Amino acid sequence: MPKILSLRTLLHCATLLCALTHLPAVANNLDPLSEAEIARATQRANTAPPVSTVRSTPTNSSTTTPAPELLLVERHPNAKGQTARLADVYTYYYSTNETLIEVIDLDTNQVISSRREQNLQLPLTANELQRASALIFADDEQRSLLDAEFKRITGQTLNNPMQQLQVKAFVFHASSLPEQLNAASQQCGLHRCAQVLLYTADSVVFEVSPIVNLSAGVITQNIGF
Repeated sequence: MPKILSLRTLLHCATLLCALTHLPAVANNLDPLSEAEIARATQRANTAPPVSTVRSTPTNSSTTTPAPELLLVERHPNAKGQTARLADVYTYYYSTNETLIEVIDLDTNQVISSRREQNLQLPLTANELQRASALIFADDEQRSLLDAEFKRITGQTLNNPMQQLQVKAFVFHASSLPEQLNAASQQCGLHRCAQVLLYTADSVVFEVSPIVNLSAGVITQNIGF
């Protein structure tokens, strides 16, 4: 059976980590990019898989490797005396578990620099939240746990999780509780993982909170009160 951890402890740790890991968003008080600039930067960003000397391809995956995920586009801070409109584009590559960071010059529509980083986990996108939810609802063991929890809380039957439940999630890092995770969950941080919180329609939280490895497409562990 998966080890049950303290949900309150996990939420506290993960909230702190989420604030610390999203460093790009706290750089400067800059004039933000317009929607048109964001669209242009996204279109110009490199869409080819990055070549890496260190590969971390997920194993034991029940699904094919997801396509690269656009995580964030934001204004790049200018150097002193620089007036160009620059954009930072962050794209996650599940095939290598790397975040590709590209700096786009919006005046010339050119990529002026790019680098790759592992263990850089920006907040989840709406698309990733949907993927995590779908993996949980399609898993027989997880569905059994959710059915029982929904019955316990509401006294009713869970017929349609997508309609009867509220779902929230945030990036999960193994470093939040390194000694209390199973081997699969210990990959989180290097792999892109989500901790998923489930609620009834009237916002009663479930005592079952799955950890989903989005890189491998599996549920690695459940945590709870």
